[in-house]
Amino acid sequence: MSFLHINNVHKRFGETHVLKGIDIAIEQGDFLVLVGPSGCGKSTLLNMIAGLDSISEGELRLDGRCINDVHPSRRDIAMVFQSYALYPSMTVAGNIGFGLEMRKVPRKQRREAVDRVAKLLQIENLLDRKPGQLSGGQRQRVAMGRALVRDPQLFLFDEPLSNLDAKLRVDMRTEIKQLHQRLGTTIVYVTHDQIEAMTLASRIAVMRGGELQQLGTPQAVYDDPNNLFVAGFMGSPSMNLVKARIVEQGGLPVAQVATDDSTLTLPVVRDRDALRDWCDRDVILGLRPEAITDPASANHGEGNIHEAELPVALVEPTGADLYVVTTLGGTHVNARMRPGTPLRSGERTRFAFDVSRMVVFDPESEQRIRDERTAETTPLEETA
Repeated sequence: MSFLHINNVHKRFGETHVLKGIDIAIEQGDFLVLVGPSGCGKSTLLNMIAGLDSISEGELRLDGRCINDVHPSRRDIAMVFQSYALYPSMTVAGNIGFGLEMRKVPRKQRREAVDRVAKLLQIENLLDRKPGQLSGGQRQRVAMGRALVRDPQLFLFDEPLSNLDAKLRVDMRTEIKQLHQRLGTTIVYVTHDQIEAMTLASRIAVMRGGELQQLGTPQAVYDDPNNLFVAGFMGSPSMNLVKARIVEQGGLPVAQVATDDSTLTLPVVRDRDALRDWCDRDVILGLRPEAITDPASANHGEGNIHEAELPVALVEPTGADLYVVTTLGGTHVNARMRPGTPLRSGERTRFAFDVSRMVVFDPESEQRIRDERTAETTPLEETA
């Protein structure tokens, strides 16, 4: 039995249907990240797990117990808010230990718990300060400490890093991941930042418009997206999505893509059986930037590499990588190449396409076109 089971959960505010039958199950010790654009319902779902919002329909079970009607104080769940929600008049020690004080935990035991958590979060020297004397990162550690000190069954994080600057956000992300690895706690974490989701999660739930689009491991969601939304939302830069046409060549389906001055033909490797039925029909091809590179960097040993000479529209060095933009199917396409590759806009160069990583979508339904066997083993709720 799953540790946390969100079973066909709906939420309605009057006539507005905010959550539309969410089904998610995670095991004890999992780090589930709910990710999606603003307004997709991820924070509403988190509040329902915490007991801050009621459930219109469906069931929430935590460790085998239905918690639909259980008061928030009795759910054994701790929540870290985006705003930190610290008491300004209390010291750091007072803020961390406040929940224990409300539960009538003896002073000595309370102090030991606060000291233990402060050491874990490396804020022992801040215990006598007040929130107004702390930086954003320090306040976030205190908010986390207030949750950790209770040792609950489940931790909920509601966009806890969104108020921090870029560098501190990366640092805190690392600390949260290390904390999870040390403690083995079960966490549900909300963010709109897909890099944060990829970095932290053991499993990702991608949401849109109150519906679950895909649930799986970060790598599965990244490499094997269910639809155009997931393909475009996950990854930075996002997956290249290119108009193409499936035709038959030598008895096999191939994808033909318009370039600035000719037609590029790419062999179909994945979901080949399903795409036989799509001959002479338009599709959308999906290729990650790292699947389009310079020939010297291509994975000739494991990939299925197809080379083509194309014009260079733009060169974007980032230090660790060089992104080269060309045009396919009437849209700009990002290729990731070795840093220092001597290229300039307006030149032509050879691009290597790893077609073994290419995925194909139906432009009307926006769903992935899959072989039947793959589709049977890859439902919406799992892509691992």
